[in-house]
Amino acid sequence: MIKALRQPQIQRLWIGQAFSSVGDEIYRVGLIWFAVSFLGSDTGYLADGQTASLMLLSFIGGKWADHWHPIKTMVSVDLLRALIVLIPVITSFFIPLPLTMLWAVALVLAALSAFFDPATQATIPLLAKDPVMRQATNGLMGTTIRMARMVGPAIVGLLSAFIPMIHFFTIDALTFCISALSVYSLKSHIPAKVSEAPKKSIGLCQAMTSGFHLIREKPGMTYIFFSKAATTGPWNLALMIGFPLLVHQMTNGDAKSFGLVMASYGLGNFTGSLYFGSQVRTRLHHMLFSGYMWLGLGFILIGLGPSLFWVITAAALAGLSGPMNDLAFIDLMQTEFEVKDLTKVFRLRMAVEAAGTLIFTLLSPLMIKATSVRTVIVMCGAIWVVVGAAGWLRTYRRNPAFTKA
Repeated sequence: MIKALRQPQIQRLWIGQAFSSVGDEIYRVGLIWFAVSFLGSDTGYLADGQTASLMLLSFIGGKWADHWHPIKTMVSVDLLRALIVLIPVITSFFIPLPLTMLWAVALVLAALSAFFDPATQATIPLLAKDPVMRQATNGLMGTTIRMARMVGPAIVGLLSAFIPMIHFFTIDALTFCISALSVYSLKSHIPAKVSEAPKKSIGLCQAMTSGFHLIREKPGMTYIFFSKAATTGPWNLALMIGFPLLVHQMTNGDAKSFGLVMASYGLGNFTGSLYFGSQVRTRLHHMLFSGYMWLGLGFILIGLGPSLFWVITAAALAGLSGPMNDLAFIDLMQTEFEVKDLTKVFRLRMAVEAAGTLIFTLLSPLMIKATSVRTVIVMCGAIWVVVGAAGWLRTYRRNPAFTKA
C-alpha cells in the first residue's frame, strides 16, 4: 500500500478519499446527535430512511449515471453534497433547525452515495492498471475508510468542547470541497471517454436490471451478490443494534464498556485491513468465503460470551476478518468486469446490501422480542457461516484446485 501511495495519481485520489471519509464520520456523529434530540428512541427510523433512499437510487440511478464520466460524477457529487450539508448550518443562524430539514438532508446525502461510490470504484482500475498495484490501491482505500471510523469520532470528541455541534456539518462540507479538488486534479490521468454513449435512451426498467444481466453472465457471480444481500443485513443488525443491547444488559448500561467493545472491533477491523490490504491476493473466492465464516464465528462467540472480556476479544476477531470478504469482493469485481461496467456492478452491490439491511433492521424489534439479544447475535453469525460455507463448497465443486496456493 505504501508503493501505491507513492504514485502521484493514487496519492491524490487517496487524499480526497481520506478527507471525505473522515468528514462522513464527523457528519454521522452530528446527525445522530440531532436525531436523538428530535426523535429519541425512534432514531432508528432515520437510518431506515437513509437505507431506503440509497437502495432506491442504486436501482434507478443507472438510467442517468452509467454513462457519465467517473471524474465528473465524483466532483459534481462532492460539490453538491457540500452545498446540501451547509443548508442546515445556514438555517440554524435564523431559526431552530426543523426536523423535516434534517430528514431531507440525511436522505439526499445517502442517495447521492449511489453515484459517488461506484464512480470511485470505476476510477481505481483507470489509475492503477497493474493488477498488483490495483489490489494495493483497494487495500489502501479500504484501510483509509476504516481509519476514518476511528479518527472521525475522535475529532468530534476533541472539538465538541469548542464548537457547536452544527458546525461539524460545516467541517463535512469543507472535506467534500477538498475531495472535489483532489479528484479534479486527476482529470489528466483519466481518458476523456470511459464508456460509449448509448445510441438511444434506456428505459427505467432496463437501467434497474442492467447490473443483474451483467452478473448472470459470469459463473458463480449471482451467488456472490446473493451472499452480499444475505449477510449485510445481519451484520448491521448485530453490530448496530445487537452489540449495544447486549453490553447494556451485561453491564447495567455502562457506556464505557460499550465503547471498549466497539473500539476492539474497530481496532481489529483496522489491523485486518492493514494486513490483508498489503498482501498480494490470489485465491479471491477462498478469501471471500473464508472471511464470511471467520466473521460469523466471531459474532457467534460474542453472542455466547459469558463475560465482557470474552465479548471484547471476540469483537476483535470478528473485526479482524471483516476486510477479508470486502477486499476479495472488490478485487473480483475489478478483475471480472470491464471498467465501463463497474458502475453498474457496484451500484447493484449497494442496492442488494441496502435491501438486506432494510429487511433485517425493520424485523429486528420482533426478532429480539421473540427470542433474546444473544440469540439474535448468534443467528446473525450463523447466517454468515452458512452463506460462507455454501459459497466455499460451490466454488470447490466447480474448481477443486481453488483451495490450493
